Amino acid sequence: MSGDSLDGHAPEPIVARSSVGTAFYLFSHQVGGHKPFLRSAPGEVCKPAIPLELAFYQALAPQFPHLTPFVPAYLGTIVVDLQPSSNPPSVEKPAASGRKTSRSLDMSFSYSLWNRTVEETPPCYLCEYLVLGDLTQGYNRPCVLDIKMGTRQHGEDASAEKARSHALKCAATTSAELGLRLCGMQIYRQCDRRYVLRDKHWGRKLKASDIEPALLFFLSNGETIRTDAVNALLQRLHELKDVISATVGIRFWGASLLLVYEGDMRDRPERATDVRLIDFAHCHQDPALTSSDEGLLLGLTNLITYLTRIAVTPTVQPPAPDAI
Repeated sequence: MSGDSLDGHAPEPIVARSSVGTAFYLFSHQVGGHKPFLRSAPGEVCKPAIPLELAFYQALAPQFPHLTPFVPAYLGTIVVDLQPSSNPPSVEKPAASGRKTSRSLDMSFSYSLWNRTVEETPPCYLCEYLVLGDLTQGYNRPCVLDIKMGTRQHGEDASAEKARSHALKCAATTSAELGLRLCGMQIYRQCDRRYVLRDKHWGRKLKASDIEPALLFFLSNGETIRTDAVNALLQRLHELKDVISATVGIRFWGASLLLVYEGDMRDRPERATDVRLIDFAHCHQDPALTSSDEGLLLGLTNLITYLTRIAVTPTVQPPAPDAI
């Protein structure tokens, strides 16, 4: 998007094509991750296929059908030629604080990931992508929060060095203590019709005492706390917690939780809120695991506690963007 208004769209560049010529564009509402997501058909989003994540989605329906309402729909795979037919414009490097506030920055995270991918990718490189349901489909101005869940982030296949690095990262952030770490967000401020963005570097700096104010910021539109969204998200989180409590045979290491709500209050949207688990590249499936994932449950319990406090004190003044 460009210009002063979010209502004016510049033509989107085609960044890649499938092996049969299907055009792909950058997915505009990505707030976390290491690789850019793509989109083609409405309601679909594509992300690079990781073998363990593909195995998770293929096992989901037969082995864990009760999880289906809480993860993106799996629509198959597609081979994409990552040699772009036209490059999107370069974007500024994110500030050291991880903060961005702009009317036209809702694509900047995707652009920065894409620019890095183009630099690292050899010409005519074919890559398999997962095709998943777009969790922002049906929203006018989706507000999105990506939360890394659990107290362990590395998978069974991680090297000793990688495992040590992830363990240190968990210990240095809120992951070890709370079972969650904020990884990125986009918030639509109704008051001045702009998006406010935060990235993973911002999230890593947050202490336990910062999480509730950060959630309060996510759930405000610049004028009021969106109690309607808070209560709907809470209901969904309680349902998810019950499902995870009853789920054995799997560990959701490295998974994230995506919270979505409609930021545009002018019209009644098709969808209003959603809560989904995403990112299963490090999940571990083993029938010998007879207990539920305690790290994920810790994060869900703490998140529910924070949102419950916000729900019962809706008159609290929302934090200013510069304060979070």
